[in-house]
Amino acid sequence: MTKCHGSFYHDGQSGRHDAVMRVDEHGNCQILFADSEPIKAGRFNQLDISPRLGNTPRLIHLLDGSTFETPDNESIDRVLIRLKHGRGYRLLHRVEIHLPLVFLFTLLVGAFAWGTVKFGIPALASSVAQSLPASVSQSMGQGTLALLDKSTLAPSELTPQRQQALQALFQRYTAQFPALNIQVVFRQGEHIGANAMALPDGHIVFTDQLIELAADDRELLAVLGHEIGHLEHRHLLRRALQNSMMTTVVLLVTGDVSSVSSIIYSLPTLLMELAYSRHFEIEADDAAYRFLTDNDIDPEYFARIMQRLEDFPGKRENAEVKEKTTPTKLFPYLTTHPATAERIQRFLHKP
Repeated sequence: MTKCHGSFYHDGQSGRHDAVMRVDEHGNCQILFADSEPIKAGRFNQLDISPRLGNTPRLIHLLDGSTFETPDNESIDRVLIRLKHGRGYRLLHRVEIHLPLVFLFTLLVGAFAWGTVKFGIPALASSVAQSLPASVSQSMGQGTLALLDKSTLAPSELTPQRQQALQALFQRYTAQFPALNIQVVFRQGEHIGANAMALPDGHIVFTDQLIELAADDRELLAVLGHEIGHLEHRHLLRRALQNSMMTTVVLLVTGDVSSVSSIIYSLPTLLMELAYSRHFEIEADDAAYRFLTDNDIDPEYFARIMQRLEDFPGKRENAEVKEKTTPTKLFPYLTTHPATAERIQRFLHKP
């Protein structure tokens, strides 16, 4: 027979009553009062018993909705162990009061979370993206070019003859990738300057500034190979999947994310997204290298156009501002692309 003292609360009432819980050797439970008849609470193992957390009072919810609260955790643990229903509770308490175990479990949980974000989510997103039909990526990109034309880009100012010559050149190589439905278009870059981008529906946009910056059309072919790499690896679809998965993980861990707290919770997602972008750029660089070597084009042309972009006046001014505000050598995660010098060296010294 086990007894423990505590407080009793009737269902829906705030009044507190001094009481004693008594559990016999068969697990039958009663609530005893000094001034009223006892209550048969039923079998102890049928009750809802809160886990033990330190020395905080234990809550025991009876079948009729009433609650018994007791600080006598030791008695409750003895009953649970005797009835073979409390080993988990006891283990939790032992872990909680053992600081080295708490530290170990914290490290294990942190390592698991880091591994999930660093490797699990990207691997799962890649697998899902590759298993989806190409039409999914293409439907994602429908209307994207029109939206960019309204907000960011302007009609190309290249001469029709120059555009036709480049289209003829590019088509000789894009024909190698019929499944990607590649269409090269030219636009005035306005604020984005010398740039190129691959859209999910197969459009590859070259800005006039990038065309004018290139000293040799083979440099443009190197950029084309890089953008084809983005399409081959379905980077935009994978990024969309990763965003969704990361958001789901954050919501599962933190619960309801709203108002100001959402800004705080979004920081890990932002940092990991920057890391994912760098990984995508490395994959696209590798694809560009294969594209160039497969077509007997010296990979050095990619290094040349990268160096021109690095030396471009507007680029240099932006880089100086970024260097002052973002210490990328100390915090490499705070940049979406690998360092340009690093990328150039990869193409100059590729095996």
